[in-house]
Amino acid sequence: MKKARKQSLRPVSAAATGHVAASSVASVSCAPRVGNYTASATFFVLIAVLAYLAHAELGYNHGLFSEGVYEPYADFRAIPKAGGPSRVDSGREIYASAGCVACHQPGGTGNPANNCPPLAKSDWVLAEGPSRLIRLVLGGGQGPITVSGKLWNGGVMTAFGPNLTDDQVANVVTYIRQAPEWGNDASEVTPDMVKAIREKTASRTTAWTPDELLKLPVTE
Repeated sequence: MKKARKQSLRPVSAAATGHVAASSVASVSCAPRVGNYTASATFFVLIAVLAYLAHAELGYNHGLFSEGVYEPYADFRAIPKAGGPSRVDSGREIYASAGCVACHQPGGTGNPANNCPPLAKSDWVLAEGPSRLIRLVLGGGQGPITVSGKLWNGGVMTAFGPNLTDDQVANVVTYIRQAPEWGNDASEVTPDMVKAIREKTASRTTAWTPDELLKLPVTE
């Protein structure tokens, strides 16, 4: 009897047998390919429509967020606080209704025609302390004044003290010092500050001159 021939244990290549392992097929089919691809124009139109709707939702309905974080407010200080309008918003209304806007203009630029100095970026307005500005609003002002390096031969500024409460003066002076649309950024004024200065100057009957105010400390 012939002995059975031993089978070869040598591995046979896939190429030789004509079979490819499943893992090899998967690796070949998943490999990235380099080339040019096209997308339907409808896809891009859809993306554009969705972007427009999202923008409209945010612009007109505020995306269901509070309106306070959108126009017309220029910064966080101008956003109405819970329980009522901010001091800046109230001051803005007083600035218009009390007549300040007629001379100092809506943009706080002043009016050379009547020698009324500007409030926007004014060194008087943006001083570290508001005491001089409070005195001007309460008691009025008169005489030439140098504002941010420019001389204004101004006339007489109206005294608003008799017609405005401490809270109203605090609001309008705060607005003037912080008007976001003018680029002003100074500290807030409180009714207590106005009350203290009103009491100190209660006996005064004449408008303030710049020279008098400059002799006073910037902060009190």
